[in-house]
Amino acid sequence: MTAKYWTVPPMWEGKTVAVMASGPSMSQAVADAVSHLPRIVVNTTYRLARCADIVYASDAKWWKANHDALLSPGLRVSIEASRGRIPADLPSGIVVLRNTGREGYDPDPGAARTINNSGAVALQIAVKAGAARVLLFGFDMRGEHWHGPHPRRLGNPSSPFLARCVIGFRTLARALPSHVDVVNFSPTSALDCFRKASLEDLPR
Repeated sequence: MTAKYWTVPPMWEGKTVAVMASGPSMSQAVADAVSHLPRIVVNTTYRLARCADIVYASDAKWWKANHDALLSPGLRVSIEASRGRIPADLPSGIVVLRNTGREGYDPDPGAARTINNSGAVALQIAVKAGAARVLLFGFDMRGEHWHGPHPRRLGNPSSPFLARCVIGFRTLARALPSHVDVVNFSPTSALDCFRKASLEDLPR
């Protein structure tokens, strides 16, 4: 087995954590604006913050297509393809969370719910690490990625798929610990389950 299971440690107890996904509102300027915070980057957004604390991607095919992400100085994290099954083609150097379903929230620090969305798993990692506040960027749930379409072999989300992700996020939001403040800084986001704020309100 090339990857190993991981338990999220309480490394960000009481802190504010930035989670950066790949929606069209994500940019280098946004990444730079939160460079002073603990950061989790999702999929190709690692290119905007190569010194992020965690690079997260669910899909083994994405990791194989982005070998330089494996050189990140931070942790490289993924999730089981299904319960009890780490993809055989997942490269070495990646730690893996257990997959305990598609909806809601699992408080076990070694597990996550997929919500069929890598950004949702990254949000769960921040919560499990003890964050008091989680700031979301690039969580538009509409439009293309900030970097344009993925190569065809990696796939790109359709509008119906993103609409299902929005529904999944609602199950996650309802189940998250009540003391965690999740703030969505994605200005045109279709997510309606977290309070929104503008970039002018970013903590300095």
